[in-house]
Amino acid sequence: MYLSQGLKGKNDLWRYLLGIFIVFMGYFVGQLPMYGVLFSRFSSNTDLGTDELNNFEQNLNFELLGIDKNVGLILLILMFVFAVIALYFVVTKLHYKKFMDLVTSNRMINYNKIAFGFILWLILSLAMEGVNYLMEPENYTFRWSGSGFIVLLLISITLLPIQTSFEELFFRGYIMQGLAFFTRNKWIAVLGASIFFGLVHGTNPEIEQYGFWTMQLYYIIAGLFLALITVLDDGLELALGVHAATNIAGATLFTYKGSVLQTDSLFITEEIKPWLMTLSFVVGSIIFIYICTKKYNWSNINSVMQSPIIAQDDMADNGDINSIN
Repeated sequence: MYLSQGLKGKNDLWRYLLGIFIVFMGYFVGQLPMYGVLFSRFSSNTDLGTDELNNFEQNLNFELLGIDKNVGLILLILMFVFAVIALYFVVTKLHYKKFMDLVTSNRMINYNKIAFGFILWLILSLAMEGVNYLMEPENYTFRWSGSGFIVLLLISITLLPIQTSFEELFFRGYIMQGLAFFTRNKWIAVLGASIFFGLVHGTNPEIEQYGFWTMQLYYIIAGLFLALITVLDDGLELALGVHAATNIAGATLFTYKGSVLQTDSLFITEEIKPWLMTLSFVVGSIIFIYICTKKYNWSNINSVMQSPIIAQDDMADNGDINSIN
């Protein structure tokens, strides 16, 4: 079982606290190139001052500082490159586990599931966005940046999955498996990882524009959905595909003012209705789970969540689980 992977290796509380600290330090180190570029920009341009810096911090629009948006996107993704490296070190050297344990309990990653999750969620996202467009077409502005969009598309396809994969590996992998180890309760693991996911996103620019609790509800529900499909499918592959589809579509097709991803997407909306966005996400999530239940023969949520973290058969097959400290 996927959550039983958290019982392997060394799992002392101090290791998890130190591990989280190391991952966040890796994320911080990954920000240094961005701050280096910003420092250079402010040093060479006397017209830029405190007001411009404050505006940038509120919406992360690199164009306000005369920096190409695609360059800015690469700088943002660099944070997660270092965070992934830090997470790999923590899992393999601090907890003495296999890094792939964060993805699956099987011997190989199921890339077909990643692709299926990506395509299905992309279709659902486009359908939900299409309904919103039909309701308020005046809220959408089409724009074409030519070669800039082509570069954005290449960056999104090749580099943006680093960011989305890190978040899945960290929240639905490292954190959720850790909570499963300490609590032996699937619901606590799922809810705890989802709340932590929401809190970490509490610094995103859209929080200030649309309200902390409003956006927290959206992020926690999103985290809950990703955690649930991970537990139901007994692996992280579908969640990896869904998260990648969400952010790639948000970067290249539809973005909105105040979003953390300020890119030259094909469409931009002047404003969003957070409650409608949350409702649309819930509807899409239910449809996604229903389709996957039929395709992968999932058991009902209650029976899966009530089953033990690790079955007796798994205990016999994994002797290292018994030596956890």
